[in-house]
Amino acid sequence: MATRKTASKTSKKATADFNWNINKPNKKTTKEVKKNLKKLGAGAIICALVLLVVGAVGGYFGLKVLTKNDCFVLNGKDEITLQIGEKYIDESVTVVAFGKDETSKVKIETNLTVNEDGTYSAEEEGTYYITYTVDNFKYGTLFKIKKIRLITFVEPTEHEEINGVGGNA
Repeated sequence: MATRKTASKTSKKATADFNWNINKPNKKTTKEVKKNLKKLGAGAIICALVLLVVGAVGGYFGLKVLTKNDCFVLNGKDEITLQIGEKYIDESVTVVAFGKDETSKVKIETNLTVNEDGTYSAEEEGTYYITYTVDNFKYGTLFKIKKIRLITFVEPTEHEEINGVGGNA
């Protein structure tokens, strides 16, 4: 009859000792870091610092080259005075972000009446606005820039009404 042998060796459990206390290094870790820095030598540390500075300066100038033509410009005047009954043709804005034309993504908000032909007008005397914003990383998220054009509508003066000046433009 065959007999079975049982294993007499037992395997050891693998254990890992993790130091989860990241904010406070223990004395052993601090000593090891100091020891390893001494082994590196001054030349290696200086080389690492030089590479860090060169990388930061290179990144700065690279960003300057990439964004040198960027703009968010209000075309035309930012304050306009018109007579009631006149129509305003908007000149809009020009937006360039990171070298790409973003003008087509401009959102316009206004309290003026928007006519069928795309012009703006008002029925009453007062100051109205047109606000331009764009939803992109540079001007919408990073800097939160918007442009505002103020349009003031006034009553025509008597002299202009008598001479037939004024009315629709």
